[in-house]
Amino acid sequence: MAEAPPYAAWERRSRRWAIAFAALTLLVSGLVALALIETGRPAGPTWLLTFVPPLGVYVWQTAKIRSRRAILHEPFPREWEAVLQRDVVFFRALDADGQRRFRRDLQVFVGEKRITGIRVPLDDTTRVLAAASAVIPIFGFPDWEWDQISEVLVYPTRFDGDFEFGDQQGKNILGMVGTGSLNRVMILSKPDLVRGFRNATDKRNVGVHEFAHLVDKSDGRIDGIPGVGLERDAVEPWIDLVRRKMAEIDDGRSDINRYALTNEAEFFAVTSEYFFERPGTMRRKHPELYATMERVFGQDLKTRAKAIRRELKRGRVKFGRNSPCPCGSGKKFKKCCRQ
Repeated sequence: MAEAPPYAAWERRSRRWAIAFAALTLLVSGLVALALIETGRPAGPTWLLTFVPPLGVYVWQTAKIRSRRAILHEPFPREWEAVLQRDVVFFRALDADGQRRFRRDLQVFVGEKRITGIRVPLDDTTRVLAAASAVIPIFGFPDWEWDQISEVLVYPTRFDGDFEFGDQQGKNILGMVGTGSLNRVMILSKPDLVRGFRNATDKRNVGVHEFAHLVDKSDGRIDGIPGVGLERDAVEPWIDLVRRKMAEIDDGRSDINRYALTNEAEFFAVTSEYFFERPGTMRRKHPELYATMERVFGQDLKTRAKAIRRELKRGRVKFGRNSPCPCGSGKKFKKCCRQ
């Protein structure tokens, strides 16, 4: 059986909505045309003009389909591949089909969302790691659309509650999902974003943390009860599990970061970092929590446990000047992605 084209289900939904809006527009145009004909307007030209508005609505509503197809038609940049191979353990542990889908999803995120540097130059590493942070938590949902966000702002350092950075006194925020006037905006500290991927064993990754908040927000609220993966009858057991795990942290009987005690929403984001960075450790030390996170994110990481352990032991991949380029070009690194 031939593989379905990328985002086929999303395209079908988008076209159905476009047809529905166009049909509604045609109905309104038809009623207007009837009224105009009754006033003496020529019937032929009037009926002909009736089809212009619905055609325009259909073209407008399907513009994103054409734009996404154009994005995916572009070759995946070799420089991006080098970043994935060097810094993203999650990607390296995937099989070939999984890596193809990861590249595709990353390419779409970068193509459709703004990633803006604030007093800091944006390089391929920053751009790719910000997008990888978005792809990892929703990799179990092939039809996921990041409608909750339109822009990622990258700061040169950590910042404070007023979004100020520079003097490091009181600047202790690594990342934040915006609210109010910054709704649909995320802010990430560049050094902490990069560090989160380059230290893949510390159970911390600010990019994954902040996008986990947006997964949590899929039901409209960031409250530690994600709107995906948990059936209605699983919500109460989840709340009970969170309370028990928070009590263990408070008593010093847990290796989960104490920042999880801030509230239920932060508990979910902190344990999401743990789940994606050290799934084997979480499964061994917190089996009930691990099993629930698997359901929430729709990802069975234990099937990739050996690959993840292998990549963690391998550590951050280093490419010498004369190493084969990781993008698969067949050239030496110094003459390909390093250029």
